[in-house]
Amino acid sequence: MNYVCTWLCADQTGEESLFPQTGQLSSSQSHQDIYWRCLILFFITSRRYNRQEGHILYTNVKELPVVDGRDVAQVLRDLQVTVVHTGFAYKTPKGYFNSFQNQFYEFSILEKISHSGTDKDDLYLILDSDCIFLKPVAPLFEAAAPTGFISFKDDVEPGYVINGLSRNDLKSLYTELLHQPLSETPDYHLGEFLLASANNIRQFYGDFRKLWPVLLDRNERGLKKFNEEAHTLSYLYFINGFRAEQVNTYMKRIWTNPLFYRNVEDSDTSLMIWHLPAEKTFGLRTLYDQLMRERGFGDWISNEDYQQMAGQALGVPRLTPMMMMRYYVVSVFRALTKRMKKGTRPTFQKLSPKQVPT
Repeated sequence: MNYVCTWLCADQTGEESLFPQTGQLSSSQSHQDIYWRCLILFFITSRRYNRQEGHILYTNVKELPVVDGRDVAQVLRDLQVTVVHTGFAYKTPKGYFNSFQNQFYEFSILEKISHSGTDKDDLYLILDSDCIFLKPVAPLFEAAAPTGFISFKDDVEPGYVINGLSRNDLKSLYTELLHQPLSETPDYHLGEFLLASANNIRQFYGDFRKLWPVLLDRNERGLKKFNEEAHTLSYLYFINGFRAEQVNTYMKRIWTNPLFYRNVEDSDTSLMIWHLPAEKTFGLRTLYDQLMRERGFGDWISNEDYQQMAGQALGVPRLTPMMMMRYYVVSVFRALTKRMKKGTRPTFQKLSPKQVPT
């Protein structure tokens, strides 16, 4: 069986992380509602194309909320999504790394899968909830089936710092952890994407259980450690002999904001998955509202019309003048608000891909 999965780990009061894209306290319901909308849209767009695959939501939320007047639990039942509750077992201590502390929740998901009794060859595709589907993912599962694994790299230079570590830093850290020199500079794998068999997931989780106390100890001693799930997964893949694919024709992390960084290309329309971190409160909300108004979540709309709708809502591959204006107005307002709180003047500059907050 093949499974398409996403997750939501809700921060509790006093355990908030920094999420630059929303600008809200991560324990607030308004912040979490943004992610509920994203994951509902995730499953709407996946169910359109992936009818044979199972769909799973992993969450630490025991009672699902009402969002925009809709009972999320009922919406997910209508979409034939299985909701699996699992606690957050691997919380980093205060000061470990300020941004996205709940990313280590992914290892609680791997633990759940490891103990689920699923067939060893079952494949799990786990994506961030701010992804949408434009095509069936059967070819992606087929590509992963022979080894029970496929992954893609973040194609950056060795010196780029990504969430506190560069690929050069990863090489030196791997060397310390493995007690042997490395002949290659490790890839930094896309953290929003995991596709592996249940058998490999059990291996990754077993290795993580050994690694986890080491990371906490290194943090206590002020040593470099893996700051987030992509650093950690990249290491787990590496020690198990898995390497990133050199060509990725399946998905892309698409940055759409013209004020800060935009990497949209005409060829993006041929991909099967778009990851759109900057669109949580922009185009993803627009597409969510459109499909939630439609009978059967718009499943009667032709794929061609749906893809055109998605492209228009998300500005891929083109931004309309109205969307351009909206980006500037909202981005400037957020920058002004942030600067006013700090008592400094607002400034704007184009960012490199690795400076863009996810």
